[in-house]
Amino acid sequence: MKVERYSIPTRFYSLDILRGFAALAVVLFHWRHCFYTGTSHAGFVASNQPYYTTLYFFYEEGQKAVELFFTLSGFIFFWLYAKKINDRQIAFFPFFLLRLSRLYPLHFVTLLTVFVLQWVYRLNFNSYFVYAHNDAYHFVLHLFFASNWGFQEGFSYNGPVWSVSIEILLYVAFFLICWIKKDKLPALFILTMGSYLVFYYKGYPLAQGLFSFFAGGLTYKIFRLNFNAFVTGWRGIVLLGVTLISWIATVLEVCTHYFSQQFVSLLDQLSIHPRYAFLFERGVSIFIGGFLFPLTILALVSLETRRGALGKQLAFVGDISYSSYLWHFPLQLAFVLLANAWGYSQAVFESPMVLLLFFAILIALSGLSHRYFEMPMQRKLRRIWLNN
Repeated sequence: MKVERYSIPTRFYSLDILRGFAALAVVLFHWRHCFYTGTSHAGFVASNQPYYTTLYFFYEEGQKAVELFFTLSGFIFFWLYAKKINDRQIAFFPFFLLRLSRLYPLHFVTLLTVFVLQWVYRLNFNSYFVYAHNDAYHFVLHLFFASNWGFQEGFSYNGPVWSVSIEILLYVAFFLICWIKKDKLPALFILTMGSYLVFYYKGYPLAQGLFSFFAGGLTYKIFRLNFNAFVTGWRGIVLLGVTLISWIATVLEVCTHYFSQQFVSLLDQLSIHPRYAFLFERGVSIFIGGFLFPLTILALVSLETRRGALGKQLAFVGDISYSSYLWHFPLQLAFVLLANAWGYSQAVFESPMVLLLFFAILIALSGLSHRYFEMPMQRKLRRIWLNN
């Protein structure tokens, strides 16, 4: 029997950092919210935004980080819970209560915060800020984390929480699949591809979440099956190289559209109608969500297993990722209200100093929220619900 020189760490700090920066990427992508005018983001001119040349990739593609969230969740949940569920070491309600104790307190507080701020915004502008469906019905949906389960008329209240709402359903699907022991590699591959086809043809957010989440699960399975090869062998070096090249190619495409231009040029040479260029755009999307993100996770966990704690000093960015994700929209709403009250136009949000101030406050607020509210509430709820 081959003895492993290395063992899987109890925590992957590199994944914490990745999750934290993914949250901040979404925040930067949503900077356009500050230019909302009642019906659209017409005042938002991307090229006028702070540090646009440097941060172009995030201004244009920051929303893709939500898929990265789902993929990270899939890897982490298969790593931490799949075997325990297979072996009946944890039942559904304890598993679900563990997740609710982590997610619900901050969700509830930010929901109430947005409720109040949207009321103030409506008094000033006679409309709601960005997300329009802020009635009692949608408030109840949010109370049950059901804001984007298909019952909604549109986005409402703390709109970015839609992905957390979807993730609740992903937890249910994950638990059931592991409970009936259908979490083997072939079954996960079929589920992942099937979910993508549903998302491609129907556009359902749940299908998008299932695709990314189970792509993360597949990544974990591949990591475990090839553990020694990735951690100790030459394949680990190749994996890092392929990951780096893939990121360079992706950033190059997003920033310059180099590869899509080459593809369209090839279509012209072959006398194929340019409308088929959309196939390349779809291919880029599949590449990022179905290959680049899992590949990045695989490369990081392989490297960290081999080298030890990777980026431990920056792990706090991951600790506050949930806080920064849920607090960023109410903080944007507060900034817009203050700018209006002090007589500033939307142009103030094109100032680098305002952007830096916003991120400084968001990170500080998220840190305080995580340490003094989320973690104490999590411990308290687990003592009450689970006697932990």
